[in-house]
Amino acid sequence: MIDKFNVRIYGVLKKGNKILVSHENIDGYEMTKLPGGGLEFGEGPHDCLIREFDEELKISISIVNLLHTTTNYIQSAFRADEQIIAIHYLVHSDEHISSYNTTQGTKVGKQNIHHFEWKELNSKLLNILTFDMDRQAILQLL
Repeated sequence: MIDKFNVRIYGVLKKGNKILVSHENIDGYEMTKLPGGGLEFGEGPHDCLIREFDEELKISISIVNLLHTTTNYIQSAFRADEQIIAIHYLVHSDEHISSYNTTQGTKVGKQNIHHFEWKELNSKLLNILTFDMDRQAILQLL
């Protein structure tokens, strides 16, 4: 039974004709997605995204504009009782990314291993993204 919402906030960082994607592994569950994460109590979507980019990539970003908000039901890939609501923004940063590999703990005591990579912004990108919500956001840029 679904009895919780999980609000996820993601950023599309674009440099020229490339965007940054995150290859992640949480306890063997591998995914390719856009950078970002979960909205925490007491923060707004912009604050969340700024925090996530700082935690994952150690860079400051600015929010350019809203790209996409989910309009359909999305079941959580990790928890049977959660519905996902995702908000995607186009973001900008002039800062240099010093490490494309990070590991973070999750709220449920697991490890999230990240490998970030620049990918061409074209229709082939849609085939490598794990989640439809990310594909819907990228379609706004194609």
